[in-house]
Amino acid sequence: VNPSDMGNLGTICRTMLAFDFKNLVLTKPAVDIFDPKVIRSSMGAVFHLNFEYFESFEKYSEEKENLNRNYYPLMVNATNTLDKIVFKKPYTLIFGNEGKGLDEKFYGVGESVSIPQGSEVDSLNLSVAVGIVLYKAFH
Repeated sequence: VNPSDMGNLGTICRTMLAFDFKNLVLTKPAVDIFDPKVIRSSMGAVFHLNFEYFESFEKYSEEKENLNRNYYPLMVNATNTLDKIVFKKPYTLIFGNEGKGLDEKFYGVGESVSIPQGSEVDSLNLSVAVGIVLYKAFH
């Protein structure tokens, strides 16, 4: 949801490909996936992914509603932790913007998930969080 850092998006694309994830949805406003910084940081992975932009998460969920997807928003104070969750297919992993994360309305969307971490930081970098979650979902 609203990724704003080109390097993060490129790294996310590369990480997705590494864990056999091929479908990426971006909600606007979002960086341009074909920005040279995104392509460079993706090491070309962007050309192996299917991606689609939506005006909002609501537009995405309306259009994809017929797929009966399970939603997993990644939230700091989630009801589930990554080490205990089992992702039920088909699913959508939802990550927030680098600066503000996901809006509180996402607590009402699917099963919220958090990544257990120490108390010295309030959150992880977006591309790092995506990598951790994709690793768990891949295995």
